[in-house]
Amino acid sequence: MIVRPIAGGVEVLAPAKLNLFLEVPRRRSDGYHEVESLMAAVDMFDELTFREDEGGAIALECDDPSLPVDGRNLVVRAAELLKSETGCAKGARISLKKVIPAQAGLAGGSSDAAATLAALDRLWDLRTPKERLAELAGRVGSDVAFFLDGPIAVCRGRGELVEAVSLTSPLSFVLVAPRVGLSTADVYRRLTPPREPRAIQPVLDALALKSPEDLGRSLFNRLQPVAESICPELVAVRDALAGLSPLLCGSLMSGSGSAYFGIARDPAAADRVAEALKPLGLGLVRVVTCGP
Repeated sequence: MIVRPIAGGVEVLAPAKLNLFLEVPRRRSDGYHEVESLMAAVDMFDELTFREDEGGAIALECDDPSLPVDGRNLVVRAAELLKSETGCAKGARISLKKVIPAQAGLAGGSSDAAATLAALDRLWDLRTPKERLAELAGRVGSDVAFFLDGPIAVCRGRGELVEAVSLTSPLSFVLVAPRVGLSTADVYRRLTPPREPRAIQPVLDALALKSPEDLGRSLFNRLQPVAESICPELVAVRDALAGLSPLLCGSLMSGSGSAYFGIARDPAAADRVAEALKPLGLGLVRVVTCGP
């Protein structure tokens, strides 16, 4: 997340995320699923601007007419929660430019909510302690707290328990976001948790080795087969990425889909893969990076 002052307000670049590992060990008694995931923020950004509203209202405008701009939007929900929990009388006019595709497993809505908490804390000069801001983020949504840390972390619980992981060199990815989207709730609803959950340690060991090859072999997403059973046309994206070895060291669906990504050996390989994929008409194709 990049937060910077602008004339009369604050601007935030809110990144997308990729799941390099995602296991779902069990369903919780509260109706949510327990997760264990290695999440990486990448340089695909929604853009948000925040300016103070003297009347105390929270108002959101968005360039994507398909998205709600009321309390159903996590941006509004995050702003209202911060305002009520801190007793702040100030308001905000928020403008959101969407770049991250919706229903793609890239957590654009969660990232926008985290951006809102960070920006309004600065705009309203609240100076909320980091731990308190993270607790509020967890109440807004499962993945929101991750974006207050980053660029890479292990997330557990519903996704709100975040443990930062060291990343000393950048990782290059090729992202493919199909035109079709998937409902996270639908994917989780059809999931049967495993009897023996996959351990996360191998992917953490591979990350520490700074080897794209080792990391590629360690990728795992429990939700991918479920998502592909719901939307079989996604298999074409999976197969296209799998066919680009050795330029790609491994590929995976992100989150509950529908976006996929491949880990490239280096930035030059990522560019070559993207050029090979673009004529296939699979959807949005973009080179993205996770870096320290």
